Amino acid sequence: MRNKALLLIAAALLLAVGTVTAGSNMGFKISIPLTAGYRNFVALPYFNQYTDANSVFNDIPNCQSVTRWDNPSGSWQTWNGARGINFTLNKGESLLIQVNANTNWVVVGAHDPTFALPLTAGYRNFVSVPYHSTATNANDLFNQIPNCQSVTRWDNPSGSWQTWNGARGTDFTFTPGEGILVQVNSSGNWIPAHY
Repeated sequence: MRNKALLLIAAALLLAVGTVTAGSNMGFKISIPLTAGYRNFVALPYFNQYTDANSVFNDIPNCQSVTRWDNPSGSWQTWNGARGINFTLNKGESLLIQVNANTNWVVVGAHDPTFALPLTAGYRNFVSVPYHSTATNANDLFNQIPNCQSVTRWDNPSGSWQTWNGARGTDFTFTPGEGILVQVNSSGNWIPAHY
């Protein structure tokens, strides 16, 4: 029943997106593995069914919390289903999800090929890269982003951040559905390359 509902939502999103935007678009249904005791940074499709932290929290089996980095306040905002900040989602931002048991979260949505990710210099830009990005590693992302200083991801097995600055660091493999931290030396917008 849940799969049927998700497919209907995906179809509705694709129809809505097709009538609103110009250019090519792609719908997605992806199963994102979430591991208990780990920091799970995830990316959402630019068009999705979620409006706020609570709607994400309620959709994830075994969810403990939904968190995002808020640049204006310079702090993390967390919602645990009853307490914290039930923040409104922004298109293109990634989220930190914590669960109390390993689970797979099925995410349905569509890409917006006209959306430009705003990147602010001096801020932590936690972004969602499209699931069908042409980037396969950190160096690809670095070279696509205007004025990029570094791209970073959280690596759960090592329990550490992996950063690539175009010449040094870890040129990690990019995984669709993974949230990425981008730092730039000049503010601007980025439309990620995709197939």
